[in-house]
Amino acid sequence: MGRKIAVIGAGADAVATVSQLIAQRDTQDSVYQDDQITWIRDCSHKIENFGISVNTIWITLLATNTTISTIDYFKRFDALQKIGLKFIGFGARRDKNFHVLFDPCEISMHLDERKVCEFYWENVQKQHFNLELVDKRVSSIEFTDDKALVDGEEFDFVVDCVRGGLWDKDAYTPAFFNPTDTKLTINRKIDGDWDYTAYIACEHGYLTGIPTQDAQTWIYSYDSDITTEEEANADFSKHCEVKKYCSYKKTESDHLTSDYMIHENKLYSRCGRALGMNDDLTGYTNYVETDAAEAIAEFLFSDPERPCNNMMRMEVEERWIDLQIDHSTLMAFYVQYGAQYGTKFWDKTRNDACRFLENKNLHSADRMEVYDKLENMLPKEENLRLDYHRHMAQEEYHLRQRMTDNSDEPYRMLGPYQSLCQASHGLGAAYAKYFPMMSPLWEPPEKFGEINLDPIVGGQFRKRTKRAPKSS
Repeated sequence: MGRKIAVIGAGADAVATVSQLIAQRDTQDSVYQDDQITWIRDCSHKIENFGISVNTIWITLLATNTTISTIDYFKRFDALQKIGLKFIGFGARRDKNFHVLFDPCEISMHLDERKVCEFYWENVQKQHFNLELVDKRVSSIEFTDDKALVDGEEFDFVVDCVRGGLWDKDAYTPAFFNPTDTKLTINRKIDGDWDYTAYIACEHGYLTGIPTQDAQTWIYSYDSDITTEEEANADFSKHCEVKKYCSYKKTESDHLTSDYMIHENKLYSRCGRALGMNDDLTGYTNYVETDAAEAIAEFLFSDPERPCNNMMRMEVEERWIDLQIDHSTLMAFYVQYGAQYGTKFWDKTRNDACRFLENKNLHSADRMEVYDKLENMLPKEENLRLDYHRHMAQEEYHLRQRMTDNSDEPYRMLGPYQSLCQASHGLGAAYAKYFPMMSPLWEPPEKFGEINLDPIVGGQFRKRTKRAPKSS
């Protein structure tokens, strides 16, 4: 009998964690196939039929480690393909909303979280070995020198995916940048036919619109230190008429993220919702949670002779810091110019975003080379946020490098060159005009701040051809 490893949690993040552990445990040349993975979830705690956004890394994980097919996504999980993001009322341009469209090789989807989680729970044992499913609510996690005790049962390692963590609850610190701490979510039983995640700047927060085949999920995110629930509800209702359709679900969290991914005792780890990435502007949280699951799985299974050693743990912790910086950078980039409202929420969000993006010291060891290069490129008196991309655009060597797939620069999670161009032009960045483009931008037809959820594929950008009239 090998080790016993417990995963505690219920959502799409727990699905990714279990999948990553199985994939790493059972890989070629693995010596850990005798290890038992026990997935523990409280089935009495209902997973809502809310739409969620999953990206390439999550979809690829399930595609390469299960027999879940493309048809399953559309037939079982009510999925719709997601081809990008749309920002309504964000930025400094004030004439147009804007899209950030994914490159053609990226696969992302919107799907029903409850349906995918229930299907995985009910069917995963049909394919995989040494996997135990336990339906119960965990009351306690304790530790001896070499064992974890989950409600008194011994395990060699625990992965906690429960929001706020089930143990060591004080080990959370303020996030680098996290503008909201509370969500109001509704699920309207109206078909969603747009093919992007919609972000709408509201007076006291922002709305996220996620379509699935038979419903629309709307999430109003705000900062409870600034906005009351009554104000948030009223602002939400201006756009979604909350009371008319259904009551909302309130999710309260904080502005904190976990101090660690793997505890120094090397018996306990946090993944998924337990990491604290509660603000999901841009949809990057799904990537972070899935990548974190991979890091934990590698810690457990990648070394056949010395698993779970301290050097590996430190590498995981460095990866966790990088993920936090990347997550915060992506959110901050899209709100650095504010929005259509000059309210307290947006003033604070914009100021916090600018301070974060302008902080040259917020980088991990493997980014030192980037910042050393930066010192030669950007004079010390100039501003990283405002001047870095201007210098890059005006210096051919750096611009040509940014156009490649191998670019290395501070705001690395902005994506490929085309995404940087779309975001910079859409937000109204002063340096955007310096970026050469082969294809002009496809801009939405409506005015800035006006809500238009027409689909892109098959919508206003569809190529229409004139057919010759039939002969009589």
